[in-house]
Amino acid sequence: MAWCVVVLLAAGLALAVASLARLTRDDPAFDLASRAAWRDGSVLHRIDRAIDVPYAPFLRRWQAALRYRLLGDLGSQVREGCPGWLFYADGLRPPPATANVEPVDAALNARVATLHRYAEALRSNGIALVVVTVPDKARVETAALCGLRQDPRMTMRFDAWRHALAAAGVAHVDLLDALRAARPAFYRTDVHWNAAGAQAAADAVGAKVLPILGARGDVRFATERARTATPRVGDLLKLAGLGDVPDGWRPAPDLEVDETMHVQTSGGLLDDGPPPEVLLAGSSFSRRSAFAERLGAALGREIWNTSLDDGQFDRALAAQWTQRASWPKSLRVVVWEMSEDALSMPPGDARVADASRDQKN
Repeated sequence: MAWCVVVLLAAGLALAVASLARLTRDDPAFDLASRAAWRDGSVLHRIDRAIDVPYAPFLRRWQAALRYRLLGDLGSQVREGCPGWLFYADGLRPPPATANVEPVDAALNARVATLHRYAEALRSNGIALVVVTVPDKARVETAALCGLRQDPRMTMRFDAWRHALAAAGVAHVDLLDALRAARPAFYRTDVHWNAAGAQAAADAVGAKVLPILGARGDVRFATERARTATPRVGDLLKLAGLGDVPDGWRPAPDLEVDETMHVQTSGGLLDDGPPPEVLLAGSSFSRRSAFAERLGAALGREIWNTSLDDGQFDRALAAQWTQRASWPKSLRVVVWEMSEDALSMPPGDARVADASRDQKN
């Protein structure tokens, strides 16, 4: 056994050295000669990311599987509440970078200032702003926590944001009651809402937006559903390193009946839809479980969905903001969706500052 370990270590060392030599030769940016990089430790991080041995993914998968099976441990980023219910650790407590700051801190104040700039600029152009803050899964699925607890500072920051929205006179859709009424509104092994949660959210947002538009449009959507349910491996399973291990070695994936929605057309070659009246700029929630299509069905309109995965606080809206001179004249409402955890990002978050600078230009 000892000699087997020695051989594995030697083989790993040889492969690692070969990988580093290849990178040093082929990638000019991969510089190992910098003294400053060695002093601050950044070169070691580069080496760690660059080393890739063939059996490393296999070892990582089974290390995670054994850790969960023997110890019930899902790593530093995932927690298990009731059996099979997984939660993102940053939804339960502030990230380490913000753990020792006040709930209403410089970062939240900067976000509030950014909110005011967006709202005022849109009002001046005759466009209404509707803000949608998606409460964290732990705030909604309270019956599935089973001993887990959400840090009170998270609630204080969430409430401070909602009060800031009210003080700014910005339309805000409070999804908490709607999602709780639809429970389970989230997947067990994912941070995102399921079809029931997305539908409840779309109905709530639609009820806020429709009076601004005046009346429901004529666009209709068709829904296609699969005949049988299939396993859906959620992002929390993947985050715990258990995305590709057998079911007996991890919490069971969700079962989902796949569902797609699309606009019904007359079938003509020139069957163009009406110009967009609603812009949806949000996070990955707006790209999951057909939320945009469900909102479109509630409004009778196609939604111009520019949402981004890892949308954070305003990444999608900031990206569109630089192009607002080319927005269609038909646009009447901007729906800005964000997840609650975006409010707890570190104070030095560059995206808030970038958005503020864009709005001044």
